[in-house]
Amino acid sequence: MSRISHQKSYGNYGFRFQDMPQNNIANISSIGLEFQTSADYYWDGLLRRDIQGVEKYVFQYTLSGKGAITFQGKQYSLHPGEAFFVQLPSPHCYFLPENSEGWEFIYITLTGGAASTCWNFIHDHAGKIVKIPFEADLIQLLRRILQETNEQKIIDAYISSAKAYEFIMECFRFMKNLNPTNQELPEPITRVITFLQQQYDEYISIDRMAAIAELSSYYFIKQFRKHTNTTPAQYLTKIRMKKATELLRHTDLSIKDIAAKIGYENANYFNKVFRKITGFSPLEFRESKISNLDYLVF
Repeated sequence: MSRISHQKSYGNYGFRFQDMPQNNIANISSIGLEFQTSADYYWDGLLRRDIQGVEKYVFQYTLSGKGAITFQGKQYSLHPGEAFFVQLPSPHCYFLPENSEGWEFIYITLTGGAASTCWNFIHDHAGKIVKIPFEADLIQLLRRILQETNEQKIIDAYISSAKAYEFIMECFRFMKNLNPTNQELPEPITRVITFLQQQYDEYISIDRMAAIAELSSYYFIKQFRKHTNTTPAQYLTKIRMKKATELLRHTDLSIKDIAAKIGYENANYFNKVFRKITGFSPLEFRESKISNLDYLVF
């Protein structure tokens, strides 16, 4: 079993400040780095003694080895690069499985309304297990928070709350920046995304997308939003606007021709959509009136 080679200091830290902020946006309850080899390692999400009447949210990321978690009687293996985010209390159990030589992980336990919102978002859009590269900003931030805790730099509840909120926002950012084509999307949704990326210059109705997915229009829209966190129309517009910025910067095509090349018959409507999405007109973008940007990130 491979282990991360850099030096580590295993341990768990609980936060019990007396000067708690007068809000319940986000706080750290505990954080730690562990390497478990004992079969006694077992946490039941309904029977934990550390809940104490407060909803908590545990984010746990596997560094090496293998762990396991069960939801509603179904067991999932946890390999390096995989994380779970669970609510306490809730019906789940995570533990060291019998066929594992050990499980190394880093975790953070959060409380507060922002933590609840984040958990709901990830639960709805990413599922029970999330794959996250070790080098991802989210994991590096978690490691820094742990290091700062170890170095006694988180000295009061205000710093703790700020770090908790920073981690939660990084969770949202990671989820937002996921490329749907790199995820395990249902095959009908993948078919539609591939079609949109190749045929964005055509008129494409929702009914046409649904036909490609071989689903009803209602169910297609519902599934597309569930798996991409956006509507089919918004996804298509994003593709078109990205292509528009490339053509505006790197060709001499007229605004009317660019509109036609990305699927807009009416140049005025293209102008309206471009301004709504970017905050600038196509001409302003082309003439560098928004500094020296070559591309816009949507």
